[in-house]
Amino acid sequence: MTRPLAVLVLILGRGLPGLADSGQPLPDLPEMTVETYARVHHDESVLTVELRSDAAIGAAMFERTLRPAAIDRVPERCEAVLVMDETTARDEAARAAERLAGTGCRLFRLQGRAEDWIAAGIAAPAEPRRRIRPGDVPFVVPRGLCESNPPAQVFD
Repeated sequence: MTRPLAVLVLILGRGLPGLADSGQPLPDLPEMTVETYARVHHDESVLTVELRSDAAIGAAMFERTLRPAAIDRVPERCEAVLVMDETTARDEAARAAERLAGTGCRLFRLQGRAEDWIAAGIAAPAEPRRRIRPGDVPFVVPRGLCESNPPAQVFD
């Protein structure tokens, strides 16, 4: 483990008070500008790792991001861009950074906030879910418990 990464993991693991709530960038983790990310994010050697909360992801969704648990294969000599904000858990960020650095990836933190990412066109707000009302989806009243029986009535 490299010295800057060891310091990062140590600082994140201790849980400095207010670091997750302050929105400050994580120490010793270089930032990738939004413009640079916009040019390189479709490259297969760039791995975008989503570390924000579900609510924050809904505010600005990226096209190709993975949660740390969903990463099964890390490309050789990759560049890992960590998407973080004030909702990022320090311990999750530390584990992801340690795992990716152990594979030889160069780590970056994506610069900016959700508004900046949307303005640059690299992220978009999530589409709100449509409420299902009668008529949106056919509703079937089954005749019996067996699926082979025909339905008693279908409402459109």
